[in-house]
Amino acid sequence: MKIIKGNLDRDARAKTILQGGSFQYELEKDFLKLPDFLQYVPLCTGCADEKDVLYLATRDREHPIVVVDPEGNYIRDFGKNLFTFLHSVFVTEHETLLCADSNTHVIRELSLEGEVIRDLGNFGMASDSGYQKNIWRDMHRSGQTIPMNLPFQKDWSFIESIRTITHAAPPFNRPTGAVETSKGEIFVSDGYANCALHKFSKEGKLLHTWGEPGIGPGKFFVMHSLWVDKMDRIWVADREGNSIQVFTEEGELLAYCTEGLYQPSEIWADNNYVYVGERGGITIFDYDLEIVAQLGFYMSSLMTHGFCGDTKGNLYMMTLSETLPYSLLRLKRV
Repeated sequence: MKIIKGNLDRDARAKTILQGGSFQYELEKDFLKLPDFLQYVPLCTGCADEKDVLYLATRDREHPIVVVDPEGNYIRDFGKNLFTFLHSVFVTEHETLLCADSNTHVIRELSLEGEVIRDLGNFGMASDSGYQKNIWRDMHRSGQTIPMNLPFQKDWSFIESIRTITHAAPPFNRPTGAVETSKGEIFVSDGYANCALHKFSKEGKLLHTWGEPGIGPGKFFVMHSLWVDKMDRIWVADREGNSIQVFTEEGELLAYCTEGLYQPSEIWADNNYVYVGERGGITIFDYDLEIVAQLGFYMSSLMTHGFCGDTKGNLYMMTLSETLPYSLLRLKRV
């Protein structure tokens, strides 16, 4: 009998290459090197500074922001007890962090050392968008639509609660992201219990709010994130609305895309392209608002919750996994 042995270092030997159009990436599942106490902490998103240092957002209140170097090595963490449900982080040009804390209804600006600079919004106070958090349980108890023998369904409950939103409300009701333009103005996606996109002055004064509930051009269902490109256009990812929308700074809709997408979750842009991380792949746009490449496939393992890139063209996908030791995947440009 012949005993056949496989390679114990097969993970290191094997390569996974993703290609779409002229874009080719090598998938690196072991890029991130964290200490043991952070090994299974869910990473929800992140953002890189100009030196490619990554600021990663977690769902751990003890270690909400984790900083790693360009090689994936742990540097430090900070922000203990500053957030209850950190959803996004954005590095500004003046070296601060804009952080969306969905459950306290604020955008919190921090220094890179973790000191609180200011809050946008009313801490702990949600605006009234008509949102009914417990509608699924109410329907279940009343016997309407939902079988009473069915146990609680978290994802279904979330969608039913979104359907209760009746109008765009003032800031904020569970905001999902914040970005800063070249002029210093701040845009916020207010999307987990609202359907509003807000524009603020650099001083934090509300200048404009737009949006309405639903699916379609100019409407928002689950506005999961946003990004600003080098032309100061605002790109919005409506995840369960399965769309990308592009606006001017004044709210004029420039482009709408829904066909061929896999639920866009987060957006990042460099000086040449705009990259969209999806639940199953990546879609890449040029600055003429055309799709130039798409990677992944329906229900692939490229399940994005958070997404960003660096100056070398590498992309980072945060999966929000609570069960796997790699909730961050690097796609190295090759």
